[in-house]
Amino acid sequence: MGLSIQWRTVFLAVAVLSLMDGCASKPARQGVQPLSGQSIPVLNATCYPPVGWTPQPLKSSGRHDHQVWLSPSGHTAYGVIHFSLPLPVSADVALWGFLREMKRSEGAAELIDKHTVSGEEGLRFEAVGGLYRIRGRMITHGWQGWTIYAGTLVKQEIDTTELKTAEQARDRTRTGTVE
Repeated sequence: MGLSIQWRTVFLAVAVLSLMDGCASKPARQGVQPLSGQSIPVLNATCYPPVGWTPQPLKSSGRHDHQVWLSPSGHTAYGVIHFSLPLPVSADVALWGFLREMKRSEGAAELIDKHTVSGEEGLRFEAVGGLYRIRGRMITHGWQGWTIYAGTLVKQEIDTTELKTAEQARDRTRTGTVE
């Protein structure tokens, strides 16, 4: 079907930005609640892969690591990208780079929403490209950053249960020192 290659292409390209630099798990039974947290040192994050979602191979380069889990339908994804920065920059600057790369790789990138949440590091955003609609969190800290997202295919009907599950995983994901 090539879906995993499409997800990989979009998000690998995003992570290779000049500004930017991903989590692995085993499949489990399907459900709405994400698994308990899994510390993943290469991502410097604690990830919450949803039960029954299929982990794709970890993608890495010298500037990023990226893990994606695909839903049972293959139309929804939860992902974490951990990237290095050439300079400490804000989440706004990193988001600009994300959108630039989304436009390059998908032919379109429209920022639908961007806002901060009181008590939450970074910013939340929603963007639509030629292939994907991304509901993400952009976090930067010093010389590193993370994009944590729930994504859906633009041309597929959204499975609201899968999307809610991916958003729960995104919201529970913690970045920073992983023990």
